[in-house]
Amino acid sequence: MLSALWAQIIDLSLFIVLLRFTTPILLSALGGLIADVAGVINIGLEGLMLISAFSAIAVGSVTDSWVLGMVAGVASSMLVCYGMGFFSLKLKVDMIITGFAVNIFGSGVTIFLMNKIFGVTGNYSPSAIHNIPVVHIPVIESIPVLGKLLSGHSLMTWIAFLSVLICVFILYKTPYGVHLRSVGEAPQAAKSLGISVHRIQFSALAWSGLFTGLAGAYLSMGMTSMFVKDMTAGTGFLALAVVLLGNRNPIGILFGSLIFGLASAIATVVQTIPGSKVPSQFIQMIPYLVTIVALIFFAIRKKRKLNDALRAQTERSKIAAA
Repeated sequence: MLSALWAQIIDLSLFIVLLRFTTPILLSALGGLIADVAGVINIGLEGLMLISAFSAIAVGSVTDSWVLGMVAGVASSMLVCYGMGFFSLKLKVDMIITGFAVNIFGSGVTIFLMNKIFGVTGNYSPSAIHNIPVVHIPVIESIPVLGKLLSGHSLMTWIAFLSVLICVFILYKTPYGVHLRSVGEAPQAAKSLGISVHRIQFSALAWSGLFTGLAGAYLSMGMTSMFVKDMTAGTGFLALAVVLLGNRNPIGILFGSLIFGLASAIATVVQTIPGSKVPSQFIQMIPYLVTIVALIFFAIRKKRKLNDALRAQTERSKIAAA
């Protein structure tokens, strides 16, 4: 099994699968990050991705356009996010409860609509659909190794990596980013400075819907060409773990997404190796075991930082007393 896995690494097949799995996790985690920074924790990423995935392939198959499908996926995700904002910010419903409701709603409504619109239950697979295109870079694609590393990946993969830079720019280089962070860290202080807290938080949820919508559209119109009941399979929850692991920073989230993407890629590659003696149930557990390990690592690191801060404060107090 190890020799087969090593062969996949040598011919860069594992790298290609890694990018495929990293893309939805990264986009969804960036959506979770923007909302989290503004103080509205969006745990409804799983449901949002399902709604977006179904909307994208439904509109894409009817219109025969991947662009319209992607727009429909993003629009539906943003619309639900605005609904979350209405309930949590206007009606003061707990944001965690709202997020759980969206996850349950996303699973149920997509199954219902799939049955009512297309007359199927388990999955909807259009006979012909234009997927989100793959980007082939001229000249570079013919160069050994470099061609496989840089060319032949989905357009959405490039959008995902570009989104990391966009988030860094928004959060740390614009006045709007300062407002987002100030609202998340000290909403009363931000309000006293004339910043509209609710407006900023609604906009953060809109960004969250945008990125999560892209992730969902990619699942049904990039990674596959179909919609399958509960096809996210926990990707939204992995993205939530990445937000924590990435320390609420876009660059940290990029590395966290790559770790989870690698775990998912290894699980997929190992399952396809002929004669593998590892039980498939154990292989499917790999991404979730990585999640547990990552969260333990995050908790240890956070505790260590807290101890260091307390130690430094004690030393400063001793110096001041002397």
